[in-house]
Amino acid sequence: MVRKELAVFASFVALNMWACDEGGKTRSVDYTEMACTEIMYHGADSLEFIELKATGTPLTSMLEASLRLDGAVYYAFPDEPLDTSEYIVVTNDTTLFRTKYPDFTGRLFGPWLAEEGSSVVGNLSNSGDVVEVKLNGQGDADCRFDDNPPWPKKADGGGSSLVFIGENPAYAESWAASTTVGGNPGSATDPVYKTPAVRINEIMPYGNSDTAWIEFYNAGNENVDISGWKLVRADATDSVRYLPEGSIVPAGSFLVVTTDEVTDGLFFTARGEDVYLREVNAAGELTGSETGLEYPSVPTGKTAGVTELSDGYLAQGALATVTKNAENASLLMGPLYISEAYYNPPDGDVEFLELVNKSTNSVTLQGIINGELAGWKVEGIGLTFSKTITLAPDGIILLLPTNYIATTGATVTLDAAWYREQVGLASSVPIVQYSGKLSNRGESIVVMNPIEYTEDTSEINGLKWYYQWSDALLYSDGGAWPSEADGEGKSLTRSDFTVSGYEPSAWIAANPTPGRL
Repeated sequence: MVRKELAVFASFVALNMWACDEGGKTRSVDYTEMACTEIMYHGADSLEFIELKATGTPLTSMLEASLRLDGAVYYAFPDEPLDTSEYIVVTNDTTLFRTKYPDFTGRLFGPWLAEEGSSVVGNLSNSGDVVEVKLNGQGDADCRFDDNPPWPKKADGGGSSLVFIGENPAYAESWAASTTVGGNPGSATDPVYKTPAVRINEIMPYGNSDTAWIEFYNAGNENVDISGWKLVRADATDSVRYLPEGSIVPAGSFLVVTTDEVTDGLFFTARGEDVYLREVNAAGELTGSETGLEYPSVPTGKTAGVTELSDGYLAQGALATVTKNAENASLLMGPLYISEAYYNPPDGDVEFLELVNKSTNSVTLQGIINGELAGWKVEGIGLTFSKTITLAPDGIILLLPTNYIATTGATVTLDAAWYREQVGLASSVPIVQYSGKLSNRGESIVVMNPIEYTEDTSEINGLKWYYQWSDALLYSDGGAWPSEADGEGKSLTRSDFTVSGYEPSAWIAANPTPGRL
């Protein structure tokens, strides 16, 4: 994820390590009309809610403005006005909400539904979801969250809500966990947990070297004593280790702790996992502050960690080279790269993603691994390749949605053969369609290569797959990203394949060229 000095997001995302402060919701938001300011997605009971703030001009009628939630859940707002700077709350259960928050005096709406036209009450996923806030049929803001590091774990069943603290909501850095159990829906201020100055910077997994180790980096101006702090491995039985006495991380520098220095040793697997560093006070009690790292499967001899991008954010993943006690190397990438993303086309045009094989070897997108059929995945659009498609070196594949918005505003089923003819796409370029949709505001896209599986009764098919990350993109309609790609007829076009797709400087805005570099 990304960090401007302590902030972050999920899967393979650029992270900040969330710059948290007291009263996070008082910061400015740069949205045209609406902003998503608080999310309760996995509380102590079944109650869920989303808090919105009107940031633009007043609405005389939310119904006439077609204000609604869409995506993970659906809700159409009634024929009522909405004033500038007003907070409103939408929930899955209005009765339970009023029971839980008897002092709430704001405007409450709900219940939301599973989808438009349904009578079934919808629910947010505990593992991450996206809810679009739409005005006049267009996406105005996204309520996006995830349960992987560096997103705040206390909001995932730990009693806290997610609170927006500023900047771009696509980044986990822009969110923090509320210190108030249950959050503060309808309130303009909400105390949040601060993130420690120390972060997990690099990990050498067990088995990838003679000695497993973990490196910490202190971005602050003072030395930090992390003796006794907890290292927690998510979703594992042997999950907790305590850092030894004398674990001092100097200001602006590194500390490496090896497996021999930790009681029971370090335990990080090369298959990839989520790891958290949790702060304790002088009494040995957890303070609620934490930072985390999510990493994929790491090749033998390699490490996982974070690397700094040109805009000051961090990206997490496997690293190209080992950099113990030094500034981290770039992310390990390839062989497939994201080469173009047309994420916010005008009505009547079709969004797309384009991938290219930049290696010297052919890449097959589905094959047999350890006797089992497995396909590459593109996380963010919900695509797993189910056909044996082989891309030669410099070969391109075009990914298209199953539906698009026509000039009339209607949703139309996309015929891939028709599209190929319309854009003059060569027959040698394969097309694969996906059921998801690229966000108009910002999205994390991860290209994932299956490398191994284990028997796992928790999975539907009895298998659990492990993936390496080939490339990733966390684009935005703000910040250092090209603004012309946001609804102005241009696409994000890759101009530099020597750096990660997370790097804003690797992209320019250009005329869309689907299936052609």
